[in-house]
Amino acid sequence: MRWRSCSRVAVAHFRAGQRVRARNINPVSHTRLPRYARGKIGVIERDHGVFEFPDTSAQGLPDKPQHVYSVRFAARELWGEQASPQDSVYIDMWDDYLEPA
Repeated sequence: MRWRSCSRVAVAHFRAGQRVRARNINPVSHTRLPRYARGKIGVIERDHGVFEFPDTSAQGLPDKPQHVYSVRFAARELWGEQASPQDSVYIDMWDDYLEPA
């Protein structure tokens, strides 16, 4: 995935190792927040830095720079007990997609 990098400063709301919940939102416009991850708990693995938020860019709104994190979700958190307990899914998520768990 290629993001539009941003030289502006934005506050990091999360840090590596922190448990987070993907917000359970259902916007009528563009979002890159996968529906299967909404409301699920994961762990911040890495902060990729500051990038433009694509949800606002897609609507022609002013830039909204924010941090992008790699969030690790246990496969069982996403798909239940039938998923392998050893498997994880990593999703890159912007600040606006996350809340503290």
